[in-house]
Amino acid sequence: MTHTPARPQPVPTAETRPFWAGAAEGALVLRRCGACGRLAPPLAPRCPECLADDLQPETLSGRARLKGRTRLHLQPLYGRTGPLVIVECALVEDPRIVLVALDEGDCTAEAPPGTPLRLGFAAPENGTRFLIVLSAEAQP
Repeated sequence: MTHTPARPQPVPTAETRPFWAGAAEGALVLRRCGACGRLAPPLAPRCPECLADDLQPETLSGRARLKGRTRLHLQPLYGRTGPLVIVECALVEDPRIVLVALDEGDCTAEAPPGTPLRLGFAAPENGTRFLIVLSAEAQP
């Protein structure tokens, strides 16, 4: 009998708690600076622009643009077989913030950098939802 370890689960910190709470509800949530209005990446303890610590959670649109992608053919995650497509996505609300998502449907296979994407969250896996690419959206 072979035991397959469970996928590691995130441990929320003060900085990442709004992101993971939003993910549990299927919403992309980051924090916005109350002083200057800049969005902060999930791990930022302070505003990256003005260094204020007045960061308030905000639900975002889930729209992004493709920056890059890679296809892993090895077993990258416990309980998953390759290939696995990992995508870098620049948020429409602030392109300086780049998030990493899984492209489980391989909808970015033919997409060039800059292609509009829609992000969301996969069904709970051991209670946690992880960021995925839902679709490559058509150019307006």
